[in-house]
This record gives sequence, C-alpha cells and structure tokens, in this order.
Amino acid sequence: MDSERQDPSASAGAPRRRTVLRAVTLAAGLSSTSCTPDAVGREPRVPAGAADGVPVTESWRWSALPAPPSVPRWNAVAAWTGRDALFLGGSTGPPCPWDAHTPCFRDDDLSTAHHDGLAWNPGTNAWRRTAAAPRGVLDSPHAVVGDRVFVLAEDALLAYDAGSDTWAHLPLPPGHPVNQSPGYSLVAVGGSLLALAPGYAGSPGEALPPELPDSTYDLAQGDEGSWLPLPDDPLDPMVFRAALATPDGLLLLAGDVARSGPSDPPPLVHGALLDVASSTWRRLPDSDQLFGGGWTWTGERALSATPGTDAGLDGSYGRPVPYSGAVTLPAGTWSSVPQPPDLGSRGWMVLATAGARVATLGFVYDDTTRTWTRLPAPAADRAAEDPGPAVWTSQGLVVLGSRLVPATGEEAVTPSRSAWVFHPPR
Repeated sequence: MDSERQDPSASAGAPRRRTVLRAVTLAAGLSSTSCTPDAVGREPRVPAGAADGVPVTESWRWSALPAPPSVPRWNAVAAWTGRDALFLGGSTGPPCPWDAHTPCFRDDDLSTAHHDGLAWNPGTNAWRRTAAAPRGVLDSPHAVVGDRVFVLAEDALLAYDAGSDTWAHLPLPPGHPVNQSPGYSLVAVGGSLLALAPGYAGSPGEALPPELPDSTYDLAQGDEGSWLPLPDDPLDPMVFRAALATPDGLLLLAGDVARSGPSDPPPLVHGALLDVASSTWRRLPDSDQLFGGGWTWTGERALSATPGTDAGLDGSYGRPVPYSGAVTLPAGTWSSVPQPPDLGSRGWMVLATAGARVATLGFVYDDTTRTWTRLPAPAADRAAEDPGPAVWTSQGLVVLGSRLVPATGEEAVTPSRSAWVFHPPR
C-alpha cells in the first residue's frame, strides 16, 4: 500500500453496547464550552509583559527560550492550560540506539519516570518545577479542563492543578486498566471528562474481549464522584475511535483497518453527533477519507491533517484515498485538506496538535490559511537530533529540547538544557 502517514492509535474490536442514560451532566459541560479558537487557533495573543524578543514577522520563526531547570524529558505529558506550558513527568534515561537488535524500553520504564515536571509561563518567560506527582508519570491519555490536567495512567487517574501546584486522585473509569494498548482515551467536554473506550478488531473465530463503556465524569462532583455511561452510539464497532466537543454536540469519529481482499472497499471514516439535550445520536454522512490521527476542533470544523494517501492492495481502491479531511457541523459536510507540497523534503519531526494548527511529519499545517509550512530545526546542529515533547501555546509551538539517538556501541550524549518556540506570523 502507498501509505505516508502518522499511524493512528488503535486496538482490536468487538461490538460494544452501553446503557442508555440521559446525558444531563454532559449537556451542562458542552453548553459551558466556548468551542472557539483559543490561543492556538486564529490569533495567538502576546500576553502583557511577554518575553523580550518575541518576533513580529510575516513568516514562521524560531526563538530560544531560557534554559529549563532540567535536561529535556522524553515521554512527558505535554499540555497547555492557557497560561502555562506543562511537561509533566517523563524520562531522562538514555535513548535506545536506532539499530538495536534487542528490546529496549528504557523510555517507557515507569521506574525511570520523573514525579515532578517543568512549566513555562510566556508572560514571565520563566520556567519552574512542578510539584511531584504521587507516582512517576509517562506520556498517557490526558485532557485539560481549566488549570487542571487529567492524566489517565495505567493504575490511576491523576489531576494536576497548575494554579495551586497540587496533585489529586480521581476514580478510574469502569473497565480501566484495559489489558491492551491503547486503552481508554481521555477527552475534555466542557466541565466533564469523557473516557472513550478503545475499538476492537478480532480475527474470525477469535474470542471477543469484555465489553467496555464510554463513560463521562462530571467534574462538579469533585474528586470522589462517579462515572456514568454515555448513550449507545449508532456506529458499527471499528478499530479507530476519536471524540471531540463541539458547539453542536459531542462528535464521534470511527474508522476501520484496511482489509486484505482485492475487492474490499476503502475503510472510510464514519461520524455521529450526540445532541446532549435530548441524549440522542444522529449519524452523519460518510466521509471520503481514511482514519488519520490527531483529530482536532478548529473552532469551525473537525480536522485530521494526517499527510498521505492509500490506494489499497495493488491499487484495489481505484484511486488514492487521503488520510486527511475535515467535517463541518451540524450538517456533517466533508471536505478535503491539502497535502504538504513535498513529503520528500520533511523538516523536524515534531508532533503536536491543537485548535487549527498541526505539527506532524516535519511540517506545520494551519487550517486558518489552509497552508503547510516546512518545519526546520531551530539550529543547524539540531537537525540530526530528535525533538523533545511539544505543545501549542499562545506564543506558538514550544519544544522542550532535543537529543541525538546513538548507534549501537555508541554512548548516549546527555542533551543540553534547551527549549524553543516556533512563532507563527503575526
């Protein structure tokens, strides 16, 4: 297959049924969601007292940030609260060599995970360390509601409050942890959390895993409340699933894996919209795209800007089908997203998605202008290094450091304490 794309996260599938429940708390959550482009959407605002040297420019541009109080961390939870860029937990362990022939999981080993984190505030242009979490934290499903970042770890649902610099525990969603990867994903829905169950794809005759519900948690309950099941959705069980809060309701997107038969049609994305006031779903028209990763609400439409196409097994689809596309609500009108000008000239491989902007596969896509920009390294001597965790902020794309991955037999070089921001045109 002709596939140039970021692999969407998925796991294997079986039918799931969920108890129908009036989504009163979810409705309250959605009604309180502005669903308008924030600092990462249309007009990135420069806060009062912002850092000296923030460029006013007609093109994208890098600026160096002050040195963080720690060397860069990998597999950290990267989040933006509207005031602080947070990099929670993560590992500073040495990277695995690219040509290693034996399993190497040091970056994913919880024993190497940090409990504290790093926070950068653009208003003061200063870093600080965060309070230590009750356990080590590695990159996990997470969602931001106000100043709080909710992290769904393997054995705990943690909440970090950037305003008070404190951590708390919340009840785990029903069925978590799931003995598969990935498990639940976490979605912010106004003043609620949605734990979106994973999809499934079982082989013929394979025993199906236990049914798992999609559940919501009303944060107005405090930290000792209960999860409630979401109403049954009308979509068939599929491998890939994503959900977004929108002004028109909760948008559910799903897609399947490609089948092996030469006559099988392309597994296009399907969508459904939950009217939370009536607690009813409406199936949307089917798309003309495959399921790419990194779905985001831009303030105007739901978007996946995953580059690349797939023509199927030996061209069985009869045409290249894109992994990218967008849907406008409430009608469910699908439209195309332009491809990068040249996938062969990729830049720095930063991954971060928020609002109308997507960094992926060495490019930045801006949906407000429908344009792609090649993402260069912040300096020539960083081009051969892997970028660290990244997040979109009011100032642009913040990247926490970089490191050189050694070849087998080479010693890892300790990365320098560095960070940068890739500013959009202003």
